[in-house]
Amino acid sequence: MPEITFDDLPQILKENKEIHSEIHIAINDYLQNFHLKGWNRIDGAKKLIEQKNYLIEAPIDDLNFGGFIRSTNTDKLICYINSAQPRMYQNFIVFHELYHLLHNFTKMEKFHFIEAGLDHRNEERKADYFASLLLLDEHELRSFFSGSANENESLYTKILLCMNTFKAPYKAVLIRLYELNLIKFNELKMMFDKKIDFLEEFRRLGKDTYILEPSNVINFKGLESLMEHNALPAVAQTSNMKVLEDVQRFFSGPREENRLK
Repeated sequence: MPEITFDDLPQILKENKEIHSEIHIAINDYLQNFHLKGWNRIDGAKKLIEQKNYLIEAPIDDLNFGGFIRSTNTDKLICYINSAQPRMYQNFIVFHELYHLLHNFTKMEKFHFIEAGLDHRNEERKADYFASLLLLDEHELRSFFSGSANENESLYTKILLCMNTFKAPYKAVLIRLYELNLIKFNELKMMFDKKIDFLEEFRRLGKDTYILEPSNVINFKGLESLMEHNALPAVAQTSNMKVLEDVQRFFSGPREENRLK
């Protein structure tokens, strides 16, 4: 959520309250019935997407763009994640897309684009809140933030440590801490639009900076699987090749000029 500002918060907090019960039910359902046992939440979500749909990852040098979901001529969907995003944002995007895949994406939509910043559409707020609650589990976050190991740390340092531990974006952490009454509104306001060199701060704390960096993963196994397992009949293969050409074109040049239609 890199472009959200403090001015956006009243609307976000209001909408989160309205959908709180619904999203908690969705999360409990996911963890009980869909999450792969033995996997951590992030890797388990990606593996589930791979099993149920076609996951692709590749870098696009546009940090306002997180990913997309695209329908195919099969009952599976293509789910793309921009691996040029810092890993903490990729994690958020994975859960955001997972919500749509589990709950409300229909083939009639054909495309669903995920971009940075505040989206007032109800289903987008639900997907963002779903991602936030999955990344920042209430009991784990309370325990970590208020634990004795961090009691001598400053509030600012504890927030950075939460980012590192939960692999989550700074502003998502702040909102979650406030909603759990772990920080006060004036603290939220003071810190929300603060300009921070996270790389420098993580190094100061002696923490690995990998969550702040892009992975630049290139993974087209999902498309290769689509071609391999849906080669017949000829009409279907023609449709699949069109999907592949569309996606290849999308990655071949500037996004606005090659935007999929």
